[in-house]
Amino acid sequence: MKFHQHFSVKIFSVLAATSILVSCSGSPSKVSSTKGNTSILTPTGDDPQKFGAKYSGRSYQQSILSPVARVENQSAVVNQGDFLTQLSNVKAYSGRLSDRFYGNYQKITNWVLSGANVDELSQYGISPQIMKGFDGYQNVLMTGYYSPVIHARRSPQGKFQHPIYAMPTNKRFSRAQIYAGALAGQGLELAYSDSMLDNFLLGVQGSGYVDFGNGNLNYFAYAGQNGFKYQAVGRLLVEDGEIPKEKMSIQAIRDWGKANPSRVQGLLERNPSYVFFKNDPSGKVKGSAGVPLVPMAAVASDRNVIPSGTVLLVEVPDIDNDGNWKGTHKLHLMVALDVGGAVNGHHFDLYRGIGDQAGHIAGLSKHYGRVWVLN
Repeated sequence: MKFHQHFSVKIFSVLAATSILVSCSGSPSKVSSTKGNTSILTPTGDDPQKFGAKYSGRSYQQSILSPVARVENQSAVVNQGDFLTQLSNVKAYSGRLSDRFYGNYQKITNWVLSGANVDELSQYGISPQIMKGFDGYQNVLMTGYYSPVIHARRSPQGKFQHPIYAMPTNKRFSRAQIYAGALAGQGLELAYSDSMLDNFLLGVQGSGYVDFGNGNLNYFAYAGQNGFKYQAVGRLLVEDGEIPKEKMSIQAIRDWGKANPSRVQGLLERNPSYVFFKNDPSGKVKGSAGVPLVPMAAVASDRNVIPSGTVLLVEVPDIDNDGNWKGTHKLHLMVALDVGGAVNGHHFDLYRGIGDQAGHIAGLSKHYGRVWVLN
């Protein structure tokens, strides 16, 4: 949800962690591709070929979606079981999407149950369409988001002094005012964490889990926002010369916070936007479509380009634990079930799951691969 599962007009979404934290001002850089003198504008400002983009052997594509006779990537779909679970969740939680895509879901389910051989799509009446990508050469930007786990207590004690608030009646207080105690004494405290920065990142994701120390996780869902414009702290740190743009990630922000504990509050107050939460007994991470999300089988998309409920065959860049592209891609079947304020055009935010490792990979994700819409 990166300002996402819960932030679109009603802010129902979960924005891409890196894109919202790290988006920097100014136009993207021009990068020379292998297409001779062609310059490619990249959303990240980096050479896209270092992050999984390819140009050799490809033709420029003008249309947003273009029908293809076959999927060029002939590797195996690696998440068939998780995809079927995600489809089951759609059918259980969204009659609207189930009805709209009933025929398509049936065809794709039959294909998956038969082995999901991408060379047999046409035998099941499935017609793939490839997306043009941000550059016209089918390179689609893929970032990631996740559900963090916050360590907290129900009352202030020891190091647990940083409140997570429910929605107040009067929400027009800035972050600085809230830090100064504007909401204190109103009974709005849902929990007290041990990290102001963790609370902030929980707000960036839009939802997450809270561990009260008893072995059980409580799910805090997005409840609302204070109405102030969001300012990307990652961009502020880059502009201040604190972190190089090419090194920016959630982990880089965490490392900066550990090295500069006395400066964290001042940095965060430069972003007046503040997110409120509510306890969700279901414990399920849901996207804007109201459907529980399965890691790496659900994505946030721009609904003007890819409507909710659409099934996608996604060529996910294979990256290591440091965010380096390994030179390969893996095919995943996914469903568009979320949206995000920073997810526009040919850009998908992949739901990575729950906890620190999911957050680590999500924060490093800014890579490229191809995407086929399956109809």
